[in-house]
Amino acid sequence: MKFFVLVALFAFAAADSYKAAEYKAPMYDSPKYEAPKYVAPKYEAPKYEAPKYETPKYETPKYEAPKYVAPKYEAPKYETPKYETPKYEAPKYETPKYEAPKYEAPKYEAPKYVAPKYETPKYETPKYETPKYEEVTYAAQPYSFGYDVQDKESYTDFEHNEKSDYNVVTGSYRVVLPDSRVQIVTYKADANGYTADVKYEGEAKYPEYVESQYKSAASYAAPAYKAPEYKKPAYTAPAYTAPAYTAPAYQAPAAYPKY
Repeated sequence: MKFFVLVALFAFAAADSYKAAEYKAPMYDSPKYEAPKYVAPKYEAPKYEAPKYETPKYETPKYEAPKYVAPKYEAPKYETPKYETPKYEAPKYETPKYEAPKYEAPKYEAPKYVAPKYETPKYETPKYETPKYEEVTYAAQPYSFGYDVQDKESYTDFEHNEKSDYNVVTGSYRVVLPDSRVQIVTYKADANGYTADVKYEGEAKYPEYVESQYKSAASYAAPAYKAPEYKKPAYTAPAYTAPAYTAPAYQAPAAYPKY
């Protein structure tokens, strides 16, 4: 009981000592506004500086007189020739030497017998020389020929004549050109070379193209194609023959013998 009284007293004392917290409104400072100051720009007039003129410096060219070098002359040196007295040598006399002749007895050598050497005969294959073929040349002979061709179906018309007297060849040919002109060539060939004279006769004609009015009477009909007929083969089922069954004949056993 005392314990509860003490607790109550203590709680009352704590409630008496508690004070509610005071609330203070926050202080608000209004911002200060300062108007911007206008600073007028300073204008500086440009300074003009006159260009400085420098007088060019002129240097007088220096002239150097050429130096004269006197040539050096050297007097030739004279040398006295040296004279040498010739030396005389007396000739030397040599007494000739006499040698007594030497006699040598002749040496006799027995004859040596040398067996003859047998040499196998050498067989040389005969050389085959290809016969030389000399081309036969014939001296030039005089000749003459000429021909003329005319074929109206192929529009061919030309002529050629030529002759030779062994030294000079002369000839001419004529041909009808497709433009109806006639070309005539006269030529000559000798030791000086070949010369030709070309002439044309007539005027060139070029006929206008005319489409042919010919039409073929026969008309061509494309062949008719007939597909082959396929016949299905007839199938005949094989006839089935039932096998004949013959029942086996039963024979009664013979009577048992009696004993």
